Amino acid sequence: MIKSKLLFVLVLVGLLFTSIKVVPSFRNKVLRFSNNVKLAYLTTKQNIIDTYNQHSKQAVRIKELEQEVKELRPKALIADSLSMELKKLLKETNLRYHHPSLYLVKTLSFEKLGNYTKLWLDFKQFNSKKIYGLLYKGYVAGIVKEKDGNPLAVLELDPEVALSVYIGNYKAQGVIIGNNTNLVIKYIQKNSIVKVGDEVITSGKDGIFLEGVKIGRVLKITQKELYNEAIVQPYIIPTKAIYFYAIDPHIK
Repeated sequence: MIKSKLLFVLVLVGLLFTSIKVVPSFRNKVLRFSNNVKLAYLTTKQNIIDTYNQHSKQAVRIKELEQEVKELRPKALIADSLSMELKKLLKETNLRYHHPSLYLVKTLSFEKLGNYTKLWLDFKQFNSKKIYGLLYKGYVAGIVKEKDGNPLAVLELDPEVALSVYIGNYKAQGVIIGNNTNLVIKYIQKNSIVKVGDEVITSGKDGIFLEGVKIGRVLKITQKELYNEAIVQPYIIPTKAIYFYAIDPHIK
């Protein structure tokens, strides 16, 4: 009888010992499995949400593009029609079609170290008998001219750059010149309507640019004895630019 009770106690102790050693390990395995299942569920759920959102955004963008195409198609047809009419009119009046040329050009080096407004260019179509307008991001950047038989970019802040411009809605006329620090419009007639904030664009009368290329805005107006002058904040100062567009506005 005593042996049976002792055996029973030993069995209980063994089971208790086993539960202390085995059950935590088993429990940890169950928890790890459960956590892995939860993580897989959450990951799959997030992937489904991301995929849905991506397709939703694409669907919205596709609709936007379709709407843009729908709006632009008639405008393109009208433009083509007007272009054909213009060509016919020019032919009948014995005039040539005005078609400016753009050339992508690349900066090679500064003409002189320390002078950041003059740059040698890689310009394969360069004609040394012409002066080209220079564009950067659609704005006036300066001019391209010949020096020692090679194309030299002269940026807008350089005093060698002088362009005919219009100022503001009333198209007051003047000549814009760089002074290494600012752009200055000179020879503005006294009776011209010019205000601070007016936009300055090319007039096309110098044969370097077409009319309407943007330069900057008026910062300050100074009254002079014979003419007025205006300081202009340029839209861009392309001293670090690598690529430009050279424009030849002359009739082809």
